[in-house]
Amino acid sequence: MNTLEKSRAIVNQAGHQAWQEKVRRSGFFFGAVLLHLILFLMVATWVIFQPPQQEQESRFGQVKSIPVKVPPPPQPPSSGQTAYNPQFEPQAVVVPVVTPPSVITTVNTTFTVDSTKIINQALSHLPSAAPQGTGMNPGTSGGGGGGGAGSVYGSGTGNASDLVGYLYDLKQTPDRKPTSMMNSTSDGLNFLRSFVKTWDMGTLENYYKAPNPLYATQIMIPERHSEESTKAFGVDGVVEAKRWIIVYEGKVIPPESGTFRFVGWADDFLAVRWNGANVLDASYPSEELDPSADSEKISGRDGDQTFKCGNWIQMVAGEAVPIQILIGEGPGGYSGFLLMVQKQGDDSQSGDLPVFQLRDGPIPDVGKDPKLFKKKMVFQPAP
Repeated sequence: MNTLEKSRAIVNQAGHQAWQEKVRRSGFFFGAVLLHLILFLMVATWVIFQPPQQEQESRFGQVKSIPVKVPPPPQPPSSGQTAYNPQFEPQAVVVPVVTPPSVITTVNTTFTVDSTKIINQALSHLPSAAPQGTGMNPGTSGGGGGGGAGSVYGSGTGNASDLVGYLYDLKQTPDRKPTSMMNSTSDGLNFLRSFVKTWDMGTLENYYKAPNPLYATQIMIPERHSEESTKAFGVDGVVEAKRWIIVYEGKVIPPESGTFRFVGWADDFLAVRWNGANVLDASYPSEELDPSADSEKISGRDGDQTFKCGNWIQMVAGEAVPIQILIGEGPGGYSGFLLMVQKQGDDSQSGDLPVFQLRDGPIPDVGKDPKLFKKKMVFQPAP
């Protein structure tokens, strides 16, 4: 083989080898492309056709919490009575309550309760001046502020249909400025004599009035220090215990029909107005307010107590009648007021007459006074 032929053979062989190398490299490239395509299709298929994720359960410590699906509210009815109302109320959605399992703990929860502290804390929330009674207490001395609970002047927690009484201080104005009666007993007496002619309660607005009333069911106040009246109304220290009056008002129903009169005794003032007319003035002899309301006097059983008798009046069973009772003190010192009822034909001249009451209750111990007051005449309070 000559040289030319050898050269051609060498060239042909080199070209053949280069073509084979290109073919081999092209195979690798297409193989890589095909592999990537297959991987891409696998990943896309996995992502697209992945099954829905299951609801996860969460745990907090040892308590398992499971999400609860709340069903949607029911659709409104398409017909019927409810369908005509566009503002129907949706039915309540009942949400099931999931009770977690018991949690077991090893923490020591043992503790001790001091019961005395609990009681003391509970008592500390009670009012410091709790009511001590709801009516007249015959065994009391009549004192005690804070609304007159247990006082013979009345109770601060009584019934509004009882005799409602207010205390007025004639010595000072509502803004606590002194009046002409501050140092004049005669001015106070003249005012009261004028007052009982009309019983105009508007005239009392010119004088200091105790803020709270007392509710009484009887006027049986054995003689005692005048200061107990201001204590009963809670104005001791504000009202000096002289030249004061208390006016009780109410409506009562007689227990039976007939002719009756009121009988009483006072130190210093006691006047009764029945159905618009003065029917008794049992005031101290030198301090009478309306003598025309008296008919006679009778003696007490022991002879040391004189009672004044009012005018005879007609009472009708079941008929409600307005009544006003005034009691008061002039110069100060001691005060006492006793009120009874006598039926015509009852000649108990000893003074052992029925006590006037609005409700059947105990009669206070009269103490040093004659041992009377064993009977009662109970009138009914009217609304």
